[in-house]
Amino acid sequence: MQGGVLSHASRQVFATMRASRIFLGATVVVSVVFLTVTYLEGWFRVSSAVTRAPARTRFLFSAGLDRRTADRAQGTQAGTSAGSAGRRVQLFILLRKEDNAEKIQRDRKTALERVCNVSLPELVPPLSTRQLGHLIVDDEHKMLYCFVPKVACTNWKRVMIKLRHPDIDKPQDISPRDAHETYFLPTLKRYSPEAIQYRLDNYFKFMFVRDPLERLLSAYINKFTMPYNLKFHRLYGTKIISRFRENPSNDSVQRGDDVMFKEFVQFLLDPQAHGPQLNEHWDHYFNLCHPCRIHYDVIGKYETLDQDVNYVLQRAGVANIVQFPPKPKKAQTSTSQLLDEYLDEIGPKEVLRLHNMYILDYLMFNYSLPNFPGER
Repeated sequence: MQGGVLSHASRQVFATMRASRIFLGATVVVSVVFLTVTYLEGWFRVSSAVTRAPARTRFLFSAGLDRRTADRAQGTQAGTSAGSAGRRVQLFILLRKEDNAEKIQRDRKTALERVCNVSLPELVPPLSTRQLGHLIVDDEHKMLYCFVPKVACTNWKRVMIKLRHPDIDKPQDISPRDAHETYFLPTLKRYSPEAIQYRLDNYFKFMFVRDPLERLLSAYINKFTMPYNLKFHRLYGTKIISRFRENPSNDSVQRGDDVMFKEFVQFLLDPQAHGPQLNEHWDHYFNLCHPCRIHYDVIGKYETLDQDVNYVLQRAGVANIVQFPPKPKKAQTSTSQLLDEYLDEIGPKEVLRLHNMYILDYLMFNYSLPNFPGER
């Protein structure tokens, strides 16, 4: 596109995207109406519960503040009363946060179930024992965690190892290499069918997701631009460069360490290149964790990591024995900020194909559709 004029091919691509978005837009409208009704129902439920609650609970917040104000005015036992009121206020805020977290989880599960009901059984494969290799088991605390690469899974694995080995001081003391060592973390596929079903029925189950294309970009940056990932350079980089680069140098073909994002996308969009099985770092959520077949108690998101981590630890009953590792210092530019820049490199047609490749992941977890080049 030059001088603000679209070529005939570009106009066709954008016409296709507009048609696709009309259909998806209708889905979004229905979803918004549904979630609005759900929100109102939840609000009336909470309001009714508060109205029916005992007076001491119902007016916990206002009574605490009024009592503290009166104590200050009268000058009698102000410190003790204020401290008591402060604790009541903290309890009230905690209860409200928990209620909000529960509503968020209801909304996420509703969105997931709506897509699963439409996509099953045509698009979602049946569950088999060999597909349970991503569900980490903690029998002592009755927990199942489905790890998704590039969605805080290293830190969650550290937490799961710490729970199994209380002699470890802090989860962050565990090296990334050890965190990904399968010896430390048994998975559900090792169990008998009866034991698998028992754990699926009775254990606390959770998983974490993030925007699909942000996760994809994070995988590309980590696996193909970092000098230490020689395994991926040799296993995938050499193949990608040989197949999708015009006149590659012998050095690039042999080393495989300078794959461009556009070449990586071409590889993903070519089933003959990557074969029937995608690598776990860019495989679909429904293939890794089977959320249409397994009913997770909590669906966390990378975008709300801090809140969701705390909620998971509280729900699992382990918040008093383990803490999630602190976030590292933020990079100058986040993956979400870089995404638009990388998508501009590959063009609207490939962006549309890439989006369609991960359409179920977007819809299942209620993520907004990505912006196409020229629409930002």
